[in-house]
Amino acid sequence: MLPLIGPHGDQVHTRISSPVSQVGAFLITNENKHPEATMRWVDYFYGDEGQKLFYMGIEGETFEEKSDGSLDHVDDIKNHPDGLTFSEAIAEYLTYGGGGYPSIVTEKFYRGGASHPERLKGAEDLVPYLVEDPWPTFIYTKEENAELSSFGSDIDKYVSEMRDKFIVGEASFEEWDDYVSKLENMGLADYMEIQQDAFERYEDN
Repeated sequence: MLPLIGPHGDQVHTRISSPVSQVGAFLITNENKHPEATMRWVDYFYGDEGQKLFYMGIEGETFEEKSDGSLDHVDDIKNHPDGLTFSEAIAEYLTYGGGGYPSIVTEKFYRGGASHPERLKGAEDLVPYLVEDPWPTFIYTKEENAELSSFGSDIDKYVSEMRDKFIVGEASFEEWDDYVSKLENMGLADYMEIQQDAFERYEDN
């Protein structure tokens, strides 16, 4: 659905994440004796050939190329003879099954729910209401992560709880100043300093 119109006429779809997602989906430990070769292997999945293998599998076995150049999974994958779902059938061939992974998602090769024609049409309808520059997940230092895991998680939880209460009317906006005051006592200034530092690092890179 299109975003609701706010009391001042604003209409923005904010439920959007950055195209740079899955930060931390891959790592190389100090036990790896061939990090250069490992990085070449990972890098392969960011190209067309690697994406095709990662998402589509093996030509003639899991997918076929049609006369118009488009790709599609074979019928035994889409309509498995033993009644397996698409996810179950393709899992016999591919490591991809959702979640974090080192690759890039393109419409050409990805065959998940987001590539369904109705989902793509819905995304097009939202374009006029999107924020211009969605931020990716920030990358924090070891020290920042330690602080965010302590008082930062308390702040995140409290903000989420109060947001819901304000929306459904369980909390009155007359309590707003008390809400802000509690956040400040929970360490909001330090929390925002961490976020600001992470944002500036993102901007610099």
